[in-house]
Amino acid sequence: MLLRGRNGYFKKYVLRHIENNLKSLCFSHYLHQVLERARKAESEAASFKAQLKTETTTFKKTLREMESALSESTALSQKSEREYITLRDSIKSLAESWKSDTEQLREEMQKREDKWRGEAQSVGKKYLELVQELKKGKEGSEEVRMLREEDKNLQNEVESLWVEELGTLREEVEKSSRESEVAGNTAR
Repeated sequence: MLLRGRNGYFKKYVLRHIENNLKSLCFSHYLHQVLERARKAESEAASFKAQLKTETTTFKKTLREMESALSESTALSQKSEREYITLRDSIKSLAESWKSDTEQLREEMQKREDKWRGEAQSVGKKYLELVQELKKGKEGSEEVRMLREEDKNLQNEVESLWVEELGTLREEVEKSSRESEVAGNTAR
């Protein structure tokens, strides 16, 4: 009985020992798997760390390049704005100057036209006087000839004055037109 009792105890002991060994083997197997996974995770973590470092360096470099491009773009924008303001003010000044010159030219043309009109009226009066003198009689034919010569000379003078003044005005208008075209082209 004692043997039987011991065999039962022995069986239990052996079974417990086998069970513990199996647990140890399973635990060892699991421990091995856990260690493998830990090594793999550590390797991946190192890889991710290196990748993070590379990406951080690339990001910082890209950020510096973008900041540099932004500062260049801002400087260029400010320079362009200053040039635009200068150009706008220049064009405004040219337009005002051209307007003033045009107005002065109109006034001058009006004065000259009034002067020529007065001279033409004077010549017309002299011509009428000449015609009346001719009607009065033929005895003053010599006087009439002289008056005709005088009339002709006056007409030639008036005509040459007209031609000269018109030439001057044409030059001024062409000059003003060229300046206006230059200002217009500059404005574009």
